[in-house]
Amino acid sequence: ELQRVQAHANLIGRLVDAEFHSNTSTVRSEPTIFSKANSNATGLDDPAATDPIEGGPKTAEVHIEDVSSDCLLKEIHVSPDLTPVQLKGLQKVVLANKDAFGLDGKLGNHDAKVEIHLKPGSQPVSLPPFPVSPANREIMDKQIDAWLKLGVIEPSKSPWGAPVFIVYRNGK
Repeated sequence: ELQRVQAHANLIGRLVDAEFHSNTSTVRSEPTIFSKANSNATGLDDPAATDPIEGGPKTAEVHIEDVSSDCLLKEIHVSPDLTPVQLKGLQKVVLANKDAFGLDGKLGNHDAKVEIHLKPGSQPVSLPPFPVSPANREIMDKQIDAWLKLGVIEPSKSPWGAPVFIVYRNGK
């Protein structure tokens, strides 16, 4: 989740930098995490808690709902230190890329092709799965099945592979 938020913030930063040709950080984001596991922050983790199906990286075609421009601009928290010209420019960039934003806990969609450059002669890395408890294995299987059903992820026969693991939020 943190990587997704950081990638989203980096995208916004690059768009703003392209508009203003500067390296200032002008956007503050306060993401809301919609998770049953997160609501249990004061007690023991509930192994039956699951994230909403909407979660996860979006790599498949998704239904794009029209996001109201007014609602989007109201939801974005920007630095009060911006000049009116900078604020207007930021709003222009945000509205030009409004499909990349999601409201009501949904993820946005930014259709971009990414090419990963590898070092010449690099060998594929494939690591075995980490051992997990049966309760956590069930949680992981449910999430993977949900993402497969949504087309967020797909089966692969790649020689590259990495184990999955649960990342607990708020120190859990």
